[in-house]
Amino acid sequence: MKLEGLLSLFIACIEVVFIINLLIFSVKNQVNRLVILLITLLFEYQLIEFLICFTGVQKQIIIYLALLSISLLPPLSLFTALTYDKKVSSYNLLIFLPSLFFIVYYPFVIDRFAVTKCTVLYASYHYPLGDLYGIFYYIPIIATMILLYLKWKAENKTKQQSLTRIYLFGYLFTFLPSIIIVLVFPSLINSVESLLCKFAFILAAFLTYFALNNKIKQI
Repeated sequence: MKLEGLLSLFIACIEVVFIINLLIFSVKNQVNRLVILLITLLFEYQLIEFLICFTGVQKQIIIYLALLSISLLPPLSLFTALTYDKKVSSYNLLIFLPSLFFIVYYPFVIDRFAVTKCTVLYASYHYPLGDLYGIFYYIPIIATMILLYLKWKAENKTKQQSLTRIYLFGYLFTFLPSIIIVLVFPSLINSVESLLCKFAFILAAFLTYFALNNKIKQI
């Protein structure tokens, strides 16, 4: 039995359940809507990776769509955290510029895209400017964790502290283990985005709990 891609399908199915629950039960404020969008992007990536690894659909356009989904995740994560911390500004949209650069640039070099490996746990891709892409991928994520940590430390209200802690722990429990794995097994560096999206199932669970309990009418 072919197993490659089945884990992605399993995670995608659970993330759909998260999304449905949030659409039905969460308070409709801006932060919760952004959380739903984040989990939707995670779902899209897992579904595409299932198509790539299980069904063998490995056309360059499919790889591009996978990268498009995960390229928007880091800036959207930071944008959501800024909104939650009430640091709202039109300048916040600038954090999407690096991702938009890659989204616009990659169609011009799409013939250089390739799937190099599919396993039960992850997929590996080859695409241009991989090192530069990685730098701009991780900076918003690190900034998100720092922002949430500072907000958590500055809060006085017990309930709000609890919500922010859940929000922060979702990122810590997602990204620290994946970083440790890559440090221990450097050969996985070309698969780090795929691994991160698997670990991001943890983030999706934490964000779902956070959004269901984030009952502020409007943020």
